Amino acid sequence: MESLKEKMKKIAYEHMIDEIRFIDAEALEPKEVFSGRQPKDFMPEAKSLVISTVYIGGFYLPDTDLDLHGKMSRLALSGFYWNVVEPLKPLRDYLVSQGYQAVIYDGILEDNCVPMKPAAVKAGLGWAGKNTLLLSRKYGSFQAIGAIITDADLAEVYEQEEDHCGSCMACIDSCPSQALKPKKLNRSKCLSNLLEEENMPETITEMQDNFFFECDICQEACPWNKQHLKDPLNTKILETFGNKEELLALFRFENLLKMEEAEYKEKILPLLTGVDLSYDLFRRNVGLAYNFRHK
Repeated sequence: MESLKEKMKKIAYEHMIDEIRFIDAEALEPKEVFSGRQPKDFMPEAKSLVISTVYIGGFYLPDTDLDLHGKMSRLALSGFYWNVVEPLKPLRDYLVSQGYQAVIYDGILEDNCVPMKPAAVKAGLGWAGKNTLLLSRKYGSFQAIGAIITDADLAEVYEQEEDHCGSCMACIDSCPSQALKPKKLNRSKCLSNLLEEENMPETITEMQDNFFFECDICQEACPWNKQHLKDPLNTKILETFGNKEELLALFRFENLLKMEEAEYKEKILPLLTGVDLSYDLFRRNVGLAYNFRHK
């Protein structure tokens, strides 16, 4: 008879999930840092965390001519954390159908959910990189992480991945806003955050790259992503990606710079999946991206 975990793995791989692991719901380290965000803070009866990752390295638009096109991050192009929430729903529903509690958590909740990266590290899915992202020898940093908290007893113990960053400082050196220190991110300085804020430091306008929403600069500098930038894995979630040529045409500066608000709301805003970026900030960001490339 198929076990609960075997059935869940089968469901996971049928629904675009690339990796699934099961860890206990005990406090994640360092406990004091994640006080108030531990699994049992959200579900006192919790026994396990189901940790999943989805590879998003294939969500990019070819850099055929950076003078002509604006850019969005892979995370944005993949639908933000829709990419893990939707695949986790069948797993949650299955657990509930078997009489268990099950609640989905994802990274977009930020401080109001279980810390995803420490949970993924505990599950043996990679190590915490100097850019604060989960890094894996197989997937680089292009993984979206999701979790289910449940009172089902599913926990396993996994071998921990060694830290393979070594003395490399490529991600830190590449950050245009100096938001990174080894394994520490100042979110208030992070370009992904600044592109959503009304007040942006003037220095950013001179080193912003082509990104008009979100940012992959530190990830594109990471040696562990070199192969993924050249030849990304062809995973199942890529079936959800739109037409690259149509998006590339849409992201041409000549289109973005003259785009009216109605067209922005129809064609661009839906791509931001849950982020209500104003038309004014969109226009500012596109202008910054264009000026960086054409200064």
